[in-house]
Amino acid sequence: MKLPVTLSCLSLAFALSASAQVKETTTEKTSTVNPDGSVNETTTTTTTFNPAAQTKVVEYFETYKTNPYGLPPEWATQMKIKQLPPAWRSSRIAPGTIVTEEHRAFLMEAPPALVKVLPPPQPEVRYYVAGGNVVAVDKSYKIVDSLRIPSVNFEVEVDDDGEEIEIKKKKKDD
Repeated sequence: MKLPVTLSCLSLAFALSASAQVKETTTEKTSTVNPDGSVNETTTTTTTFNPAAQTKVVEYFETYKTNPYGLPPEWATQMKIKQLPPAWRSSRIAPGTIVTEEHRAFLMEAPPALVKVLPPPQPEVRYYVAGGNVVAVDKSYKIVDSLRIPSVNFEVEVDDDGEEIEIKKKKKDD
C-alpha cells in the first residue's frame, strides 16, 4: 500500500512548487450524489496570472521604461500619482484586498493591447492598472490577483514637461 503515500508525496510536492509561484488560484468543489449513495467530488482550479503572464506584462511595459514613471505617455498625465495609496506605488497589491470606494477612481482600465497578452479573465473579472500593478478585480472590487510592474518607478518626481527631477530626501533628526 505504498501507492497512496507516493501519491500524497507527489501532491504535496506539486502544491509546494505551485505555491512558490506568484499566482492566485480559485478552487471550486462540486459534489454529486449517485443513486447508490456514493458521492463523486470534482475540484476545479482556476489560475489568473501565471509566470507567463508576468513575462508578458514585463515585455509590454519594457517599451515605456524611459518614459516618466515608466508609464505610457497618456497615463503619466492621467494617473494621480501623489494621491495613489502608498502600497500601490511601491509593492504588489495582495490578492484578497478590497479596493475601497475612495480608491476606485485610481484604477485605470487596462488597455486592449495589454488585455490581449493576459490570460482570458474569469467571468465578472476585469483587468486594471493600479499604480505599479496590473490587477484582476472582481465585481465586488476584490483583487483576485496582481502582478507588480518592475519598470514602473514612482520614486522619482516628474515636472510639467515630463522631465525627471531629483527628490530631496528629508533627514530625520536623531
